[in-house]
Amino acid sequence: MPKLTDTYARAYDCCDDVFTELGRFPTIDLIRERIGVNSPVTIKKAMNEWTRHFAEKHFDKINRQDILVALIHAMEQVWKLAVGEAEKAYAQKEQGYQQTIAENRVLIEGLEQEKTFLNQTLGQARGQIAESEQQIQALRQQRDTQAQTLHQLAGKLTDAEKQLAEQQVVMQEQSQRWQQQQEQDQAWFARRILEERQFIEEKHQDKLQRQSQQIALLKESEASLRQTCSGLRQELRRVETAFAESQKNTGQRFKFKPKVKANKKAGQGIEIGQIEAIEAGAIVGYEVSLQCLFKSLGIQFSYNVF
Repeated sequence: MPKLTDTYARAYDCCDDVFTELGRFPTIDLIRERIGVNSPVTIKKAMNEWTRHFAEKHFDKINRQDILVALIHAMEQVWKLAVGEAEKAYAQKEQGYQQTIAENRVLIEGLEQEKTFLNQTLGQARGQIAESEQQIQALRQQRDTQAQTLHQLAGKLTDAEKQLAEQQVVMQEQSQRWQQQQEQDQAWFARRILEERQFIEEKHQDKLQRQSQQIALLKESEASLRQTCSGLRQELRRVETAFAESQKNTGQRFKFKPKVKANKKAGQGIEIGQIEAIEAGAIVGYEVSLQCLFKSLGIQFSYNVF
């Protein structure tokens, strides 16, 4: 691949730079630090290829007869040392990489477990989300139903307020009519009370006037009765005197007829006891009449003729 080829070329060129600058064979760490790519396999292939080319390049020089044996031996030692160092570094890096791989595997297993847990959690969450969506749908339906009910109630409330306003107008009009009727009734009752009072006062005045007239008549009757009683007493005294004188003269008892108005029929004269009874009855009747009159006026009356 282009990316892999580019890494390989850069690693191969970097081997020359490391050998020239540091005088030692390149290692994976040095190459990785310089090219900034962490690809040990590719870097290892580039290093092996560079080492092979390096050996072929210097093979002719080693086989030439004019080169000293000591120099060849030194070069072999250097090569072995470089190869050993490279293998040692590679082994260390490989061990580190294996440890990193193991750690990564453990991490991957943990991530797999976490992924499984997250999948389960995600499944539960999806189930909860589905239930929540159903609940949301039910709540939306309930909200729509409540909104419709609220709209209906608002319409009913508007109608009720309208009816209430109409009833208030009717009640206000009826209250005004009742108030007018009450005022009319009160005025009529006031007039009736005034008329009844006037009627009662007039009736009372008329009654008082009749009673006054009756009292005047009774007073006249009383005066007449008093005169009659006085005449009867005088006549009675005269009769008693005449009777006493006749008894003295004759010494005998006889019947005497007083000078009073006799009945036209013969044999119906008035005796003295009858005269007294008539006088007493007239006086008692007069007294009873006066008592009834004053009782009707609410006045206590006590009258004695004698």
